[in-house]
Amino acid sequence: MDAVHGRRHFMTAMAAMAGVVSLHLQDASAQEKKGAPRRGGTLVVGLSSEPSVFDPNRQFSYETYRVDLHIYESLVAENLARPFKEGPPEIVPALAESWQVSADARTFTFKLRRGVKFHDGTDFDAEAVRFNVRRFTDPTFEFYDVRSNGSMKPVYGGLKEIKVLDSHTVQYVFEHPFIDFLRLLPQGNFVSGIFSPAALKKHGQDGLAENPTGTGPYRFVTRVRNEKTELVRNTGYWGAQPWLDKLIFRPINDDATRLSALRSGQIDILSKIPADGVEGLRKSGYTVHDSPGANQLFLSWYFGNRFAKDKAVRQAFVKAIDREGLVKSLFKGLAFPSYSIFNAGSTAYDPAQKDFAYDPQGARSLLADAGYKDGEIEFSIITYTLQQPVIEWIQRDLAKVGIKINIISLEWLTYASKLATPAPETALFTMEWGFITPYWLKLAYQTYIVSRGNGEKVVDPALGPAIASAAAQTSEPLAIAAWKKANLIAQRDAAFVPLLSPTVNFISGRKVHDFNVPLQNFYDLSKVWLEK
Repeated sequence: MDAVHGRRHFMTAMAAMAGVVSLHLQDASAQEKKGAPRRGGTLVVGLSSEPSVFDPNRQFSYETYRVDLHIYESLVAENLARPFKEGPPEIVPALAESWQVSADARTFTFKLRRGVKFHDGTDFDAEAVRFNVRRFTDPTFEFYDVRSNGSMKPVYGGLKEIKVLDSHTVQYVFEHPFIDFLRLLPQGNFVSGIFSPAALKKHGQDGLAENPTGTGPYRFVTRVRNEKTELVRNTGYWGAQPWLDKLIFRPINDDATRLSALRSGQIDILSKIPADGVEGLRKSGYTVHDSPGANQLFLSWYFGNRFAKDKAVRQAFVKAIDREGLVKSLFKGLAFPSYSIFNAGSTAYDPAQKDFAYDPQGARSLLADAGYKDGEIEFSIITYTLQQPVIEWIQRDLAKVGIKINIISLEWLTYASKLATPAPETALFTMEWGFITPYWLKLAYQTYIVSRGNGEKVVDPALGPAIASAAAQTSEPLAIAAWKKANLIAQRDAAFVPLLSPTVNFISGRKVHDFNVPLQNFYDLSKVWLEK
């Protein structure tokens, strides 16, 4: 998809969403600037949850990546200074100055930037890149890590070889066409950030997360769990020096506490703003960053549950949820309902592609035709505390069609640790993320269908081959058509339960300047500055 068609696609998607929800938010680009950027100062960011681990190959959650993308860099980056209204951020050079992609989209050759140092003073070069990749792809490697392999396999499972062509040239060779590889390199899960080999050798596989060592504009200083993580400016950074001296990230799980910290000036940027607090903060002079498109809240099935195996139950479940009512009531209109696992920022998003409309009577009929009596279906949904109100809403909707939902609500890190081994009575769990590349459907299929109770044996058998066909295309227009075809199969089968996409994810204080929220799930703080 070229830039013109990509822009047209995005604006069409935004126009479609505008028909669902009206946004009356202060545009961050209209924020008045007071003078030239000022160097110095400490920016405090309020996170909605405790980060996981600052190891690029083991980390998970966007709140973690929002920290460690300032520590680690990948071969390419996304231009996160691009306003979301202009569409997906373009891919730009990072640790690689340039690259070439073969016609069959199997071979990627990167010319690396020279003169780059890791935070520990060691050199970044082609051997450092190969060391990083072998860590999670080569079982014969001395520093191979099984845990990293499990995390990175969805992207690198088809890697045939990584070659060092010279001291600053590397080549990745895949067994299959992989036109999405460049877009996946700087993403916030399956993270390809480059760490210092010397740091891993010194601190060990587990110790890297406690001593994160990359090449980024900020370097790690300290972490006090459930309290703060501190980064300081990397004075030896190869690129433009960031304006700020220090970044502090504070995890604050409670909504009211986060808002209080913002209002009292203890934090400068806040993520996950309670919907009922947005309008008051906007009127008080805070910048509310309108940021729809790349993020989505959805439910995924655990296919080991006996009810999740039944397509009629899955379809009835989706029909029973009033997604428009959920958005209007619980989110005060600061979200839009989702009917597809593709978020609105995806190049394969099509507003006309919807799974099932709200139809409680149709849901009851499906269950009755499948032989279920009222109240016979009962299962659990696992969620994390931040999303508990959403699941309670769904619980009420499902009760109206005779399905009993039990809610298990946990804090984020405990919740994440339970996902690999759900109890048999668990049928669904909550997730909130997504990619702007349609390859996201393949990742979601592997992560939430194949790995959750052998779901590939439960859902429509045409889904897996359709996804494989889409992923193997070498032309983006043909790939997008194939992704849409695969998505229709997933929608018809109720393989996922899309819920909504929030339109407000961040808010910044009066002294914060040049904080941009792109069409992505993360941001770049290296260009942010603070007014005195």
